[in-house]
Amino acid sequence: MWYYIILFAGLVVSTGFLFARAKGASVMRLFYKMASSLCYLLTSVFAVLQNPDASDYGILIMMGGVLGLAGDIALDLKFIYPKDANEYLKAGFLFFLIGHIFYNAAIIMYNPFKWWHLLICAAVSIVLGLGTVFSANLLKMHYGKYRRIVFLYVVFLSMTMCTSVLAAFISQSKSMIILAVGAVLFVLSDLILSKIYFGRGWEKPVPIFLNHLFYYAGQYLIAASIIFLNK
Repeated sequence: MWYYIILFAGLVVSTGFLFARAKGASVMRLFYKMASSLCYLLTSVFAVLQNPDASDYGILIMMGGVLGLAGDIALDLKFIYPKDANEYLKAGFLFFLIGHIFYNAAIIMYNPFKWWHLLICAAVSIVLGLGTVFSANLLKMHYGKYRRIVFLYVVFLSMTMCTSVLAAFISQSKSMIILAVGAVLFVLSDLILSKIYFGRGWEKPVPIFLNHLFYYAGQYLIAASIIFLNK
């Protein structure tokens, strides 16, 4: 019961943040963002409490959420303190990258993958990472000194998407299907975010709104996978 109460409260807070953040970054909106991110993290905590059989999987998902919260803070500090924008952007990348390591660990731990399943997922992820950085000119993206961290982040982000989608096909479980949808939405969010950060003319209310909409929807679904595990 508490899970659904927290979920409802979180969706209300996050919806309010979506409209507020589209108007720009500020210290007040940073705290609003922290509250929104804390809400999806709390849903994962209460999901574990409601489904204790999923505690090992859930703790790994929760750790990914904690790092996502840290990444959210770092990325907004980039706008609030422009002189230190480079450091905050790198920190944001790093926090989210490590978060995806935890997400992947949860997926791999729970699903009976063959070694070649993981090899295929890793190969696809590396190809997507290379494709991202080498298609920069074609896509009118300007990664500059962030090219290496962008490559590494895309690899781990893509790995989460690939392993979750594969897990959904293999297990056919509600939990893994929800997780896969969440991971795909996460990727869509980052595609828009990359345009905002490294493209031109994307720092507008609609792209910012969509970026956060897909992101929070993805994170809430990833957290929701805990409560449906083994059911």
